[in-house]
Amino acid sequence: MKNTENNETSTENSDLPGKIPDRFTRDDVLRLSSHLIRSLHKRVSVARFKEQSSDGAKLSHIRALISVLQVYGGLLHDDELETLKQRITALERVKVDVKP
Repeated sequence: MKNTENNETSTENSDLPGKIPDRFTRDDVLRLSSHLIRSLHKRVSVARFKEQSSDGAKLSHIRALISVLQVYGGLLHDDELETLKQRITALERVKVDVKP
């Protein structure tokens, strides 16, 4: 994924949207969502809203980004559940081994 404003990539968590990590964390997704909300709010909350010719294309990209964020959030949730299952299984094994 490339960012046209800044083509830097980073493996660490960063302040989005400037840098794009290899894998987004839940905080990255929330930060990106917050940035999108602020951007949209700023655009529509001016005293006199005037539609621009680029609004249609921008809204299409925003819809796509929202869909991606929803899917990615679901994947993060599934990954966290799997991690929790593995931890519970490991704890259960330890508990069985410790029983007198």
